Formats: sequence, structure tokens, C-alpha cells
Amino acid sequence: MSAPTVVVSPTDNVPGVSWRSLAWVTWRRHRATLLGTVAVLAVIGIYLVVTGERMRSAWQTVDACTPQRSEPCRFAWEGFQSHYGNSGILAVVFIFAPLLIGAFAGAPLIGRELETGTFRYAWTQGVGRTRWAVAMLVSGAVGVAVVSGAFGALVSWHDNPLWRADVTPRLQASEFPATGVAVVGWSLAAYAVGVLAGLLWKRVVAALATTVVAMFLLAFATSRVRMHYLTPLRTSRLEHPVGSQPIDQWWEKNGVHVSTTQLNAALQAAGIQQIQLGNGKTTVHAKPGTAQVDPITYLLHHGYTQWTSYQPASRYWTFQWIELGWLAALAVILLIASVVVIRRRDA
Repeated sequence: MSAPTVVVSPTDNVPGVSWRSLAWVTWRRHRATLLGTVAVLAVIGIYLVVTGERMRSAWQTVDACTPQRSEPCRFAWEGFQSHYGNSGILAVVFIFAPLLIGAFAGAPLIGRELETGTFRYAWTQGVGRTRWAVAMLVSGAVGVAVVSGAFGALVSWHDNPLWRADVTPRLQASEFPATGVAVVGWSLAAYAVGVLAGLLWKRVVAALATTVVAMFLLAFATSRVRMHYLTPLRTSRLEHPVGSQPIDQWWEKNGVHVSTTQLNAALQAAGIQQIQLGNGKTTVHAKPGTAQVDPITYLLHHGYTQWTSYQPASRYWTFQWIELGWLAALAVILLIASVVVIRRRDA
């Protein structure tokens, strides 16, 4: 006669394992990924420190030039702009680094457990799947926030001379998400999307691809609405405030909006034709017997007003906290959804 076999179902109410122990186990299981990410970012960080020191030294020379509007000072500023103004591939790294940090941390966190089947072992070790999931997700989120925050602080330090020189506005779409505190929000959102994608796909590669595509679409949509977090200001001055980010530009006459077709008709009636060259410069031709006339000057002298809507640089930190707020809220919602999915999934 064989003895009866007792099957113990996993439960979420098994005591005895502290949160500190769970965090330690999480660190042991995922330290290779975290250390690898830190190593890659450390290489980028060394490059940023070296180039940042050179750029700051160059900017100090330009900033100390007097008088500022003299020809030598203008030449020095243009040299600084041409040498450091185009970040090239580095700008792409700045934009995608926060998303990749979150994606590579979140997608394998639980997705690998499901893909390899080790989740059955983890869920039946006297911890409870909810406690296990919370420990995994919170520990991962803290690590992502710390790493991305350090990266964002370094990028901000590196680009500070470009902000002061008004070469790269802080509110620019390629600059804003990789600096300040918004970079933490983007990394956390990518992390949460990756976790949920890993749960749903049960495949790490598929979860990574889904996360990258989803975050790219979210970043694109955000770039379209970010400059409307607060009502834009507007000015009729041709020179915009230093560090401001232009949004839209239009012409009015007597308070009425004037279309591009109407502007061209007015210029052609005055015998002014514009030819747009490939290098972006405009050549103005006047009809025979008249002096060459600048079209902007002509319009301003004939009752037209050019308006520009913009966001001032002083709103940078306000926008940073707004973006961090809604991205962090999105991350929390997705992580809660992930815990719910884990609780309902069969072991």
C-alpha cells in the first residue's frame, strides 16, 4: 500500500523570507546585466568627460572675448558652433540610451524566467509569486532610475556650454529627453513596457523588439506635444530670447493672418523674387531699375508683422518635472498590470 502524496500549492502568504533577502537574490540573478550596462555607460561617460572638458575650455575662451559683437568674437563663436554644434552619432546615443537602458533591463527580467521555465522553481520556493514579483520589479526599477539618472546628469554637464552659447537649446527634441530628470522617466517607462512585454510574449527577443518599437512611437508622439505642456509665448521680434525653442511662425497684416501665397504675391508685385538654393541660403532678385531689396525688410516696412510662438528656456525644469510625472505614472500602471498578470498566471 503506497503512502498518499501531498501536493502543496504555491501561495502568496508564506512568511519567513525578508524583503532584503529577496532583493539580494534579485541582485545575484541579474548583476551580470546591470554590471554590463554600467560598463558600457562608463565607456560613454569617459568619452563625455574628455570631450566635455575640451568643450568647456573652448567656451570659456569664447565667453571671455570682448567686445562680444566685434568681428574677432563673432568669428570665435562661429568656430565654436561649427566644431561642437553638430553632435552627430552622439546625439542618437543620447536619445536612445535611456530607452535601451530600460528595455534591456525590463524585457529579460521576467521574460527570461518564462522562456526558460525557471519561473516554476521561483514561484514554489516559499516566497509567493506576488512578493517575488514585487521584489524583482522594485529592485529593477531602482537600478534603472539610478543608472539613467547618472547618465542624464553627465549629459547635462557635458552639454551645458552648448546651452550657454545658445548652440543647442535645452528644450530641443534631441536634447530634452536625455537630460535633467526626464531621462529617468523615459528609462522607467521603457523598463515597465519591457517587463509587461516579456510577460505577454514569454520571449526576450520579441519583448525587446516590442519595447523598442513602442517607446520609439511614444517618443515621437511626445515630441509633437511637449512644447504645449504650457501655453507658448509669442513675439514679433526677429531675434528670439536666448535658449528659447521656436514652435511656429506666421505673418499678419492689420491683425489678420497672411498665407504664404499672399506673401509671395505681395513680393512678386514689388518685383522681388526669391530663389532657394541647395545650401539653404536665399538669393533675392529685384526687377530691373530697382535696388535689391531684402524680402523680410520689405514686408516689415509695408505693414506686415512676423510672429513667432516659442517656449522660453526658463520653463525647462517645469517641463522636465511634467514629463517625469506622467512617464513615472505610466510606468507604475504598467508594473501594477504586470503584477496582476503574474498573480493570475498558472505556474
